[in-house]
Order: sequence, then C-alpha cells, then structure tokens
Amino acid sequence: MSGPLATALGQAIAYRQKRSIPTLDLLQEVPSSAPDLFSNDYLSLALDPALRIAALETLADTRRILGSGGSRVLNGNTAAHVVFEARMKHFFGAPAALLCNSGYDANVAFWRSIPQEGDAVVYDELVHASTRDGMAESRAKGALFPFRHNSVASFRECLSGVLAAHPAIAAGRATVFVAAESLYSMDGDFAPLHEIVRAVDELVPKNCGHIMVDEAHSTGIYGLQGRGLVAALGLTGRIDTVLHTFGKARAASGAVLLTSAIVRHYIINYGRPFIFSTSMPGALVCLLDASFDHIGSHAGDEARERLHRLSEHFHRLVEGSLKHVPPSLLSLLPRKAPGDFPNDIVSPIFPILTEHPVLLAAHLRRYGYACTSVPYPAVPRGQERIRVVVHAANKPEELRELVTRMLEWAASMQARAAQPQLRSIPTLQARL
Repeated sequence: MSGPLATALGQAIAYRQKRSIPTLDLLQEVPSSAPDLFSNDYLSLALDPALRIAALETLADTRRILGSGGSRVLNGNTAAHVVFEARMKHFFGAPAALLCNSGYDANVAFWRSIPQEGDAVVYDELVHASTRDGMAESRAKGALFPFRHNSVASFRECLSGVLAAHPAIAAGRATVFVAAESLYSMDGDFAPLHEIVRAVDELVPKNCGHIMVDEAHSTGIYGLQGRGLVAALGLTGRIDTVLHTFGKARAASGAVLLTSAIVRHYIINYGRPFIFSTSMPGALVCLLDASFDHIGSHAGDEARERLHRLSEHFHRLVEGSLKHVPPSLLSLLPRKAPGDFPNDIVSPIFPILTEHPVLLAAHLRRYGYACTSVPYPAVPRGQERIRVVVHAANKPEELRELVTRMLEWAASMQARAAQPQLRSIPTLQARL
C-alpha cells in the first residue's frame, strides 16, 4: 500500500515507536512455556479439563450450536438466549437481564443510550475505555464529570458540584449517573462501593441517581458461587445496573447487564451495538451454561479459595523480596481495600512499577512468560509497570520463580548502572 494514507498511518506508528510505546503486529502467539501469571484467566479455567468435558457434553446434547441467524431484534433471538437470560436474572437476583456479545458492546450500548438530555454522569477517572466511548456519544456528553480515582472526598465534591450546576437533577426532574468498576484491572484496587452508595443516598434526590458498576474483573472470584463483589458486599438491590463479563474468570465470551426492566427494554430498542450485532451462536451459550455450573459448584468454591490464598501469599512474597531493591527498578503499587470490606476480599492483580517496563517485560518473555509492558502514556509518568496476575492453578514455587526472575533483572540493571562503559551500549528498549 502506498500514497498519503499509508504515509499518515506509518508516521503515526513511527511516532509511537519513537516514544518507546510498544506497537504490536500480532503475528506471533504469546509465550506459553512458563506458568500463566499475566492473563485474566483468574480461576485457571481456560484449560480446565473438567470444564472442557462439561462444555463438550453440553454441546453434544444441543441441536442448534452453529450460528444464530441474525441480530436478536430480527430472527436471532433463539430459545438459548431467552433461557440463559432467565437464568442470569434468577442467579443474580436482578429485576431483568440482557445478554450482550461483549463487555465493550454492553458498556457502549448502556452509556450511549440510557443517559438522557439534561442528565449528568459522574465517573471514576480510571473507568474502562468502553464506558468512556459510550458516554462520549450519549445525550449527556456535555455533562461528564470525572472524580479522582477511588477518592470518596473527590466523589462527594463532584456530586455536590453537579447538583449545584444542574438544578433539574437537584429538583428531581433529571438523573445523575455514576460509573465505577468493582475491581480496577490496571491498579488492582477496589472501588469504595459502600461509600459511593451512601453518598448518592445522602446527596441525590430519591430515584434521581443511577449507579452502574462494571464487574468485569470481579465476577466469578467473589461472592456466593461467584456472584461478584456487589453481591459479596451485600449491595444487590442498591446498585442500579451491574455488568458481568464472561471473558475473564468465566473462560468464555460475552456479557450480561443486570438492570431494571425498563432499562433492558430501552437498550433493546435504542442500543446500537445491541441492535446491529448478530447474536452469539448457540455453542457459546452452551459454554456459558457449563461455566456457570462449574464456578457455582464445589470445584468453583475451591478455586476461589486457592486464588485468594495464593494472592495473599504473593503479596507477602513481593513486599518482602523488594525491600532492598531501588523503587525505580521494582516496587509494588501501594493499594488497600476499603476499610468496610470483608477480610477475605483480596485482589489477584499486582502492578509492579518500574522505570523500565519494556526491558523488564522483554527479560521475562525470554523465560517464556506472557508478560507485556505498560509504559507511558498508557499510564502517567512514574506509574510505568508490568501487571502480574495470580491464578487459582498457580503453585507457590511458580510465584517464587517469577519473583526470582524479576530480582535477577533488577540486579543486572544495577550492575549496568555501576559500569559506565555498559551504559553507552544501546539498550534493548532502544532496539524495540
């Protein structure tokens, strides 16, 4: 390809490379020879033999598994979709449930269509790109107000400012929406959900606040039978809309919005990602049924318990191992669960901060780890990192091995810094 378009696209890629931002071509699969300590497969179900057998048996007993025939608003609304939605409604204790093709589609469909003219949206500054993309196209796009990440004081201040600037909301004639995530994937910390609910109850006129929580990274790993963090905190019924996605702990794909009947009805008729997407095939619904059966069983309980135990172990291991390492090379991002959380709510996500994320990731990939770097500007300067994720099937010795490899890298970087002649050698980062 040549011409002005190719030139413009090439310049954009070159600009990223010049700033040491990784640019991907996805021509090679991710390394898989080392234990998985970087994916979102929290419960280690992607390769679980029991779930595989159960899914294949369900597929064998199902007549329609190939394709769906079209969008659900045309002729793609099969019995499998209707029955699964009913299961989700009952399982989560929600007024209504809407099955979507992905978490991205669900977030964009909700945020693009539900906020109305005169409404406002208050959102955590670190919410997912899909939430931002939906809000940016909504009728409330001129009234979007971020608050500092997980700061209750900033949230209350922002909410009070919105009420002062939007008399229709203060008078009970419009709605203020709140967007948050239960567990944030990049920092591995939890939203102060109790405090968010309390602030909305105190400051917003009754029935004029709508809280939406994205449980993409907490579904399956918290709560009774994996119902998620909202349920584990006893907030079912206090959060207006909850999103559960199926591509992480649940080892499948798709998502479900748990919400009111009127919101569900409105998205079906106004949510463009929902309307104009072919519905998921029956084979995927079979897999979802098998996944929910497995995670809700005793095996799921054991996997959650192992995950929480290993996460606590890894936290202690990293804290102790990095005490004598310069923080510029390796440090664990400080985070703490809200004080009103139960003690058994532990994050499996560990951001390891470093000034050289590309070099560290390359070092680990040489040992077969599927590690990717998260450099600036994906995160603010000083927050560059790699992201380690503990899984239920990991072994303590695997966690120790990873820490050993990171310490080896830190020692080599310190040795290089101590030898001026080595500092003049072009670095791996420059070649990348």
